[in-house]
Amino acid sequence: MDEYSRTYEIRWSDIDANGHVNYAAYINAAGDLRYRFFSEHNFPPERFVQLGIGPVYTAIHALFFREVRMGETVTINYALSGLSLKGGRWKVHHDILKPNGKKAVSLDLEGAILDMSTRKPVLPLDELFQTFNLIPRTKEVEVLSDSRWGK
Repeated sequence: MDEYSRTYEIRWSDIDANGHVNYAAYINAAGDLRYRFFSEHNFPPERFVQLGIGPVYTAIHALFFREVRMGETVTINYALSGLSLKGGRWKVHHDILKPNGKKAVSLDLEGAILDMSTRKPVLPLDELFQTFNLIPRTKEVEVLSDSRWGK
């Protein structure tokens, strides 16, 4: 798969007091896009609940290039930019593009899979790891350690 993307219309509730899109709206829209990808590849949110696991962010980095206004429809791209050998850690990249194709925002997120009962990171089951392997890749994919701190 070369690219995975969807459109998102900026809503009134996405706007902050300065008339800008609140950064959290971009993060939430990108999260919805990832859940949609997993659902389309036979791993819906209900499966996370059944297994008692969930993805968590360990780092978020955002770069803002252009202003986006209410009512604009942006395109959000999704690509895997890093993965540990066992799938315990991941990095994803999202570009958010204005209707004219120019980049408005770039998001880089790191995360892990959390066991919801122990509240500790766990390795994904094979079925989840296989879905990770279906995500389109950035040009260079970083091989991560399975521990965030390199242990």
